[in-house]
Amino acid sequence: MGSIENRGHGSWRVGIQVKTPNGWRWVRETVHVDPSLSLSRQRKEAERALAHLQTQVDAGEKGPSGLGYTVRTWAEEWLCNEVRPNCSPVTYADYHHLLHARILPMLGDVGLARLTPAMLSEWMAQLRVSPRLSTRLREDQLTRPRSPSRDVRPKNDKPLSAKTLLNYYQCLDTMLASAVRLGVIQDNPMTKVTRPRQKRRRVHFLDEEQAVALLRCLKDEPNMCYRAALLLALLCGLRLGEVGELKLSDIDWKRGTIDISRTIKYTPIEGSFVGEPKSEAGLRVIALPAGMMTVLREAKAYQEECKRLAPGVWRGEGWIVHAWDGGQLHHDTPSKWFRRFADAHGFEGVRFHDLRHTHASLLLANNIDVVSVARRMGHGDPSVTLRNYAHALDRRDRDAADQLDALFGNVSLPAAEPPHIDE
Repeated sequence: MGSIENRGHGSWRVGIQVKTPNGWRWVRETVHVDPSLSLSRQRKEAERALAHLQTQVDAGEKGPSGLGYTVRTWAEEWLCNEVRPNCSPVTYADYHHLLHARILPMLGDVGLARLTPAMLSEWMAQLRVSPRLSTRLREDQLTRPRSPSRDVRPKNDKPLSAKTLLNYYQCLDTMLASAVRLGVIQDNPMTKVTRPRQKRRRVHFLDEEQAVALLRCLKDEPNMCYRAALLLALLCGLRLGEVGELKLSDIDWKRGTIDISRTIKYTPIEGSFVGEPKSEAGLRVIALPAGMMTVLREAKAYQEECKRLAPGVWRGEGWIVHAWDGGQLHHDTPSKWFRRFADAHGFEGVRFHDLRHTHASLLLANNIDVVSVARRMGHGDPSVTLRNYAHALDRRDRDAADQLDALFGNVSLPAAEPPHIDE
């Protein structure tokens, strides 16, 4: 916000309001013009001076001494006033990590208005050759000593992945765009920095034969909860967090459906907490296969028997996937179990989330329309489903070729004669 004040005798005072960590402050300047000029001409000169002052403030050349925003002070205010009230705890934790891992250590003391595209391009170049940071806890942060087998870990000197570079770019870009929107700076210099390119990874999934083989391996798994977790991901396409928060009360036993309206989430700051699925489309009711209903009935009978035999020990609240005493499992426990289970049965490298990918891939490959698959997966836009699982249409493409062959395969065409060449 700017102001122009006529102080008489060719003297004009122009001012700009600047937002600082301690509130709004005025940056003022007195301009002297020829008093013989008309008031309208004098005001035009004052307006030019105001525009020049605005340019100097935006460039960080003028402003309240020591009270202008640095990248660090603005990041703190942005996290507190913009991110925390308007984003999920998971998003807040992601931004907090990105800022404190590499953005603030490298750019934190730079004045916000002094950031330039060249400076930020150099910062991105440094990130490209930076080694990955270790997330391993220090010895003094552990509740118990590490076992000898885990005492030595090879040093990870790999550079940051394209996805991580893009995350840093988007975090700083979003933060500076917010500063522009709130009038703290005039332009966002990140818009002129080349955006890192990330190749879309093809999702990993099991084909029909592999999925059947995996299900047969379940006969050797004694834990009914882990069986249910695997089947909920493979037969229903649920995410890990959705599986961990499901209760028996979410099942409609007559209609054979299940209501997915909650998910368990985790951040290092908040710990485990219950939230809604990733989007509104994630709030859904889906039909359950008959085999899934059988397993869920067995899980229900098992819980009722446990309550009857050990009422003083059982502390469950009806979670389908639970600990030995009925309590809720840590959010990542089913995933860790599955990695061990998969490796032990010849499915090395298959992740729990790959079961969800397998679910969508098999449905599309077997001619289930993409809108139905998107709804079952909790995707708000069917194009997301097609983009992620286009590989599943390969078999349908072969079916299309076979259908055309059936239509035109019996048509006999005369053999082509070789061209006549005059000698």
